[in-house]
Amino acid sequence: MSEKRFILFFIPGVFLLLLVFVFMFNGTGDSGDSIMHYLFARFAFRHPLSFLDSWAKPLYVALASPFAQFDFSGIKIFNSLNTVISMLAAYLIAKRLNMNNSWFVPVILILGPMNFVLALSGLTEPLFATILAVGLCCLFYNHSIAGLIILSFLPFVRSEGLFLLVPVALYLLLQKKPASALWLVTGQLFYAIVGYSHFHNLLWFYHNNPYSLISSYGHGEWNHYFDHMPIIAGSVTRYLLEIGFIAIPLFLLLKKETSTNLLPLSLIWVLFATYFFFHVVAWRYGLFNSFGMLRIISGVSPLIAIISVYGYNKCEAFIKLFLKWPKSIGVVCATIVIAINLVFMVNAIKGEQAVGLAIKLSTDEVAENKIAAYIKNKYPDYKNHVYFKASYLCVALDVDPYDLEKGPLATRQDNSYPANSLFIWDDWFAGEEGGITPLTLNRDKTMVRDTSFSEVGAEGKSRIVTLYLKK
Repeated sequence: MSEKRFILFFIPGVFLLLLVFVFMFNGTGDSGDSIMHYLFARFAFRHPLSFLDSWAKPLYVALASPFAQFDFSGIKIFNSLNTVISMLAAYLIAKRLNMNNSWFVPVILILGPMNFVLALSGLTEPLFATILAVGLCCLFYNHSIAGLIILSFLPFVRSEGLFLLVPVALYLLLQKKPASALWLVTGQLFYAIVGYSHFHNLLWFYHNNPYSLISSYGHGEWNHYFDHMPIIAGSVTRYLLEIGFIAIPLFLLLKKETSTNLLPLSLIWVLFATYFFFHVVAWRYGLFNSFGMLRIISGVSPLIAIISVYGYNKCEAFIKLFLKWPKSIGVVCATIVIAINLVFMVNAIKGEQAVGLAIKLSTDEVAENKIAAYIKNKYPDYKNHVYFKASYLCVALDVDPYDLEKGPLATRQDNSYPANSLFIWDDWFAGEEGGITPLTLNRDKTMVRDTSFSEVGAEGKSRIVTLYLKK
């Protein structure tokens, strides 16, 4: 089968597979941010300021909101589309760089366990990867203005996108096109003008930055993202990425690459390095509200796939040249890489994992569904007087979370909820993050415990939700 025909079958085939998973499995990819991003998009037309929310990310809300009207399945279809578009764009970039085994790039991308799961979530990483890959693809195919305009909107999908515009500007300077860098301001100008009518401040997006300099989640180790790269990109891909990351600057310095590939390949390498090491440093020193979440690295999954295939190509060339193995060994090697990555991915996502690779509902979401069913049956008029901290309950109870002053997610000091209201305590968002303990609630004579539900996860950990009635 020719490479072109393979791509024409493979990428649509992946999309069809993702669609099957959308309707076969009810997972959300994450019981926190994935839900909140979905909710912002879901209720954006009812609350238009959601289109200008710095945390929810304006471009994400704008593009995801039509899909979110079809419930959570709609948002998963949206991210499935993003994933296959990024696969195609990454493949086209590899072709433009005249890389051998360009067909391998989209295969490597989708075999990353985190990439596959995020396609079935409401998170921002798949859209970020798509904007990045499509923008670079346009740039490398000499549609520079279109590519730069697309890339200029990266910060409005994920905040780190602002840092990635710097290497792109340097790329343009090295190409002796400094004036073209002005197109990278397009996204900034667009949203500055759009938001000015409400915020009366052209820098409203940055003045409303929701991330504190010092993270409330603490900090981790230097090797955190390195050690977990198999979960992000794949078990074998982890090593191919390392080889490619070392090989690209080495071969460029040795002038083993064609001059036409020099700047584009350098840009890909620098973009990945900037993004990856920014998060390494942020988690090590507890900066910018970093929580060490592995999914964040999937935002540059197209770059990871391209660098990894570059590393694979160098390994394949070494085997053929120095080990004197037949040329057909390349097919064998690719098959082995695919098989190992596939087995690893299936094992990683078939159950609920500590790193959040679940395509089914997480344990806490199952427990929350149970208590939601109980509330709907016993308190049918609950929508105007129910409070909680776990955002998935907005989905389970079908309530609008937008009003953070009076709505269900509103913060209430000293349990000062209205009389006859309901409060749902959960062990993570209300307990760990909110600092509300069952002991505190049980000691409060105005809070009466109604019922509790628990669910035991694959690792034997029990997740608990408890319903209280405010007198």
